[in-house]
Amino acid sequence: MRNLQQSDIDDFPKDQVWACSQYLTARTFDSLQEMFSSTKLIQDWFTDCAKVISGVCGESVEWVTPLGLPVLQPYYRRGSPTGNAAQHSPAAPIDLHQRPCTMKQRNAFPPNFIHSLDSSHMMLTALHCEASAVTFVSVHDCFWTHPDTVDQMNQICREQFVALHSQPILENLSDFLVKRYSYPESELEDGTVGAANKGRVNLLLKKVPEKGNFDIKSVLDSVYFFS
Repeated sequence: MRNLQQSDIDDFPKDQVWACSQYLTARTFDSLQEMFSSTKLIQDWFTDCAKVISGVCGESVEWVTPLGLPVLQPYYRRGSPTGNAAQHSPAAPIDLHQRPCTMKQRNAFPPNFIHSLDSSHMMLTALHCEASAVTFVSVHDCFWTHPDTVDQMNQICREQFVALHSQPILENLSDFLVKRYSYPESELEDGTVGAANKGRVNLLLKKVPEKGNFDIKSVLDSVYFFS
């Protein structure tokens, strides 16, 4: 925003920068929600699930990637400043008895889950490149190979992306969350507020949002999908 102000609107009032940036942010997200309505519904489901898992169940969000690797979000409410410093140490153990930080659990679940899918795609690409004798190196989402095997890697990359995302990923996630966090019927029948909240957890975890109509196989012919 500051760069735009300096380069395009020299006389833009400085006291309005924050308010205008907030306005533009809201309009941008409104546009994204209108264009990608299913994506927004899925994101909302993720944040709602994280909210009840941390707030009602009192636990951190966990899931398992399509490759079978477990993931746990280690975001907890912090104690004293001394404790904070120790907790941020790379060698500090995770205290699973701490109360999870609901805000961090909510905000982190959607991007962390996507990152876990992207890392699964990277691993699948690496494994299939190795099986095809194609040299493969990666840093995050940057994939490298020799010039004469770029086309092969591109094909493998696309094929594995389609294979990965053709799986019932949301349904599998819902099944895992239900098994991990849902409450037995015996805890839902006493008519208390706590029982009602537990019932809400069970319903939410089972309520898989509807997906859009994008044909994932079109990725196979997409020039700029991964370039």
